[in-house]
Amino acid sequence: IIDNLNLNHLRLFEAVFRARSMTKASLELHLTQSGVSQHMRSLEETLGLKLFDRIRQRLIPTKAAETLYERCHTGFHNIEQSLLALKGKTEQLSGTVAIGIPVEFGNNCVMPLLSHLSNRHPQLKLRIQYGYAYEMNHLILSGSLDFAFVDAFGFDSRIYTEEVFRETLILCAAQKMLEKYRGFKENKDFFESLDYVDYLPSEPVLRMWFKHHFPKQTIHCNVRATVSGVEGVAKLIFSGVGAGVLPRHHIRKIGRAAKQLYQFKGMDKPLKNVISVAYLKEKTQSQTTKQVLDAILKGLQT
Repeated sequence: IIDNLNLNHLRLFEAVFRARSMTKASLELHLTQSGVSQHMRSLEETLGLKLFDRIRQRLIPTKAAETLYERCHTGFHNIEQSLLALKGKTEQLSGTVAIGIPVEFGNNCVMPLLSHLSNRHPQLKLRIQYGYAYEMNHLILSGSLDFAFVDAFGFDSRIYTEEVFRETLILCAAQKMLEKYRGFKENKDFFESLDYVDYLPSEPVLRMWFKHHFPKQTIHCNVRATVSGVEGVAKLIFSGVGAGVLPRHHIRKIGRAAKQLYQFKGMDKPLKNVISVAYLKEKTQSQTTKQVLDAILKGLQT
């Protein structure tokens, strides 16, 4: 087949598939719209395959086109990389990548990696959205985000999720708050005598911690305050308003001040909160988006 194929047609096809438009592809490639249409018809005839359905003046790729695009996109990128390597140049990432992150994990774990990438690639633009998992669900489906890091599931079935990190969650209280509980034991009576702070009114994080460490008991928490952010929860814990759950990476970040906190041990191994990456598999991602995601995932593994 390749002997009878005009390889330039594959480059044209890749542009048409991305743009979903002969007109937009012709503008990108500085060709006439009629010329691009003719090349696409020639490619379909050579391959003996229908690549696009024309429905109500819209181009709808066929399954064959989706498969061919993935191969072409990867192949063109690999060739580009090889040519750059031969010329002794490194590839500069360019374009805009939209990323969703939870505040604390994002600031402590993802933002340093993105800062490093941004410094290495001046033409790379980042659009970052903070929020909880339920907020990311709509943004991913609407195409506003290329991918997001989330700490909960319950997504639309069209959204693909994959575990990438596990953060340890620790129940903490200010040492000064516990002064009146000398010789305390971590049991139901003790925990129900404390005040608490959590992230949401339904105290989901506290419930998760107690269910993990005391699965056979129902512990009722007197939640005095809720605040939607780790920084806020930490401030309330330090001030003695109540006990609360903090990620271990936040405790490490605050350094010496962490000595003012008592970290409860519980009755089981430390509770791990799963962080997953979420995105639409069906969405065509740019090569820049793929490389940014790969770089973040590699960074989280180190």
